[in-house]
Amino acid sequence: MNIIPEKKRITGNYFCTWDSQSNEMRERNPMAEKVPCRDAMCEEFIFGENGLLNSFDAVRSDLTVVLDDGWDVPFGTTDTRLFGTLEADPERFPSLRGLDPVQRLKELSDRVRALGYRGLGLWVPTQTPSVIGGKEISLSPQEERAYWEERAKWCGEAGILYWKADWGKHQGDADYCRMMTACARKYAPALAVEHGFVGRPLLESEETGHDVPEAVKNYLHKVYTVSDYLRTYDVVHELKYASTIDRAAICLAEAQKTEGRCAVLNIEDTGLIGAALGCAVGVMRHDLEKKLKSISLPPRPVYESACAVIWQRIAPAFPANAGELHISDERLKDVWHCPKRAKNLWPDLPEGDYYVTAPLSVSRNMPLPQIRAAGEKPYVVCSINPENGALCVAVTPRTFGEKIDVTPRAEIYVKGGSASVPVGLFGEFDSLSVEFGEHVEGKTVYAQNFLSDSAQDVTGTVSLSENILTVPGSLMRQLGKPGDEENVIPALVLLLQG
Repeated sequence: MNIIPEKKRITGNYFCTWDSQSNEMRERNPMAEKVPCRDAMCEEFIFGENGLLNSFDAVRSDLTVVLDDGWDVPFGTTDTRLFGTLEADPERFPSLRGLDPVQRLKELSDRVRALGYRGLGLWVPTQTPSVIGGKEISLSPQEERAYWEERAKWCGEAGILYWKADWGKHQGDADYCRMMTACARKYAPALAVEHGFVGRPLLESEETGHDVPEAVKNYLHKVYTVSDYLRTYDVVHELKYASTIDRAAICLAEAQKTEGRCAVLNIEDTGLIGAALGCAVGVMRHDLEKKLKSISLPPRPVYESACAVIWQRIAPAFPANAGELHISDERLKDVWHCPKRAKNLWPDLPEGDYYVTAPLSVSRNMPLPQIRAAGEKPYVVCSINPENGALCVAVTPRTFGEKIDVTPRAEIYVKGGSASVPVGLFGEFDSLSVEFGEHVEGKTVYAQNFLSDSAQDVTGTVSLSENILTVPGSLMRQLGKPGDEENVIPALVLLLQG
């Protein structure tokens, strides 16, 4: 039996090149005080024999490839007024010399598809260039719209699938976002547009507390209706799980006030949160991290990302306003002790303690989970997919000072979901119990590693009592990890039959 369908869903999941660009440039010059991350972007870096796209074998057809900042400006560009041409730079991509802008985009798109990916996405700034040919220019609102209409036509003709709209002169301007999206929908209907939840890497401190400014709430409310995807934005890697859960809670809560069409939330690189909350994933990690000498963190296993993306073949991400939302009143506090470190590491922070608080749990279309632990608790997020009733639960790591990505063991209890469709489980725990709305005692339980093509009968390992399935943490550790790779968050898909 194979629980995982081969058919891929049309999703907003993508691999973004930015972290790899940063790692590459730091590796080339580890002593540099400032890393020109965009200068890694070039044809060899992407398509070469050891290029970025020679990875993600298990999920290529599930992912769009997003070329991040730098693809459309010459090497060495630092003047932000030059950004926004959407013309692939021929110095970076020599094979495109002599082609017009549409042909360049189409050639890149075709090469990405030929490698087995869904297609090509592009980083775009929320601005038009204000310096062209060395001369400063100023466009009227009508001219700006005409500019983006032309770029949308280019992308439509070239088969571009995604715009990742990021920073720029009009960052945080919901009306400008609306205009960009309108151009895309009119001239490139297959093009999905992502706008961002604009914020600092650390949103709170002891001084400011946790109040979300009204301006941010108003922006979210407006931009939800003019985006296909809304990204939770950059977070500090050492506090990524707490920060992402906190931002997801903020963004999902605001989405509840949005009627009609609403964007899907993109939680960027924390794949297990995306799987468990029904959000799109923007993968930033890469297998090449294992080979780097100047990386600031232990390599992030791609396994977590692959499992999340594969889960969404079963239960795709859904709009941020779809169904009920529950957010725990109890908040946990993650503290990271930032050591003295190289100035070229992002973000540039002085030595000291930094913290993020986040809700203990967040759930969509189901009650909040119950979490019992002898000491510290983990974060737990979960959802029931509105399309097919599939339940997914993630128990996420935390950060305690210098101990990063530690998952406190706990007994987890969730209620909801259908016993006739797969259940997705991510993370470490002592036990996890699911109370279904139907009798399950006597059924056969199958479990499957997401990267496997066959399920195993684990009925004798789990517990079935009336309408409750209990999964021991030992099963996750036994079947939910690939080999002996370190730092891997276990993940399994279960199915009850009979």
